[in-house]
Amino acid sequence: MLAPIWSLLGWKAEQPPPSPPPVTITGVRIPVDGTPAHLLSLTTKPASDAMDSFLFHVPDLRQYWATDRAWEFRDLNRLDLLQDHHVPHQHFVQQKQHLQHLLQPRLYPLSQEQRFHLQQRYLLKQEYFILPERFTGCKGAYYMFFSFAADDMPMNEGLPSWIRDVGEVVDSFHRLYPGDVFLVKMAPEEIGENGWAVYEDIGHEFLDCLKEGPLTDRYGRPVKI
Repeated sequence: MLAPIWSLLGWKAEQPPPSPPPVTITGVRIPVDGTPAHLLSLTTKPASDAMDSFLFHVPDLRQYWATDRAWEFRDLNRLDLLQDHHVPHQHFVQQKQHLQHLLQPRLYPLSQEQRFHLQQRYLLKQEYFILPERFTGCKGAYYMFFSFAADDMPMNEGLPSWIRDVGEVVDSFHRLYPGDVFLVKMAPEEIGENGWAVYEDIGHEFLDCLKEGPLTDRYGRPVKI
């Protein structure tokens, strides 16, 4: 069920609680030291100071990154893993609703913070991939958290190419991901009562999916929507 725009943006008629409580979830860590990706427990903390603040709470990754600046310089990409070529209809309905609220401010007045959260959500890098049939249990929306503090941490060379290529191009050749990289999965509803992100544990099967990647074309390139 789609969350209304006011719920997505953290607005309700009554004043919501000041911040989300911590939630412990199972995510994936791709270490910078070249060791295999693995599942781990992550606990969320309120987010209001970076590109992920539209989620309201995000996994606390400070212990895995070298400096306070690395945490401050965090960013995220979105990966939607599908079981076939059809993007769920609810995605289009939700995007249309959000655009209406952005483009028709007289009909749908938004606060500056609400408008900022919508811009964050739709300006981040997002890709749709099709899963091999054996991995359809991994379908869903994922956020990849990383830091762009390249002066503080070495580059992560262990990212699967299909994940690495989601990022922004640097020097027209490759993407840069310093430090450990993390993946978390969204629950089907994605947004809860107060506009807060709702996460879901990642299962062990995803590690094989991460390694093998999505469907590819005859040239070995991931099939994207």
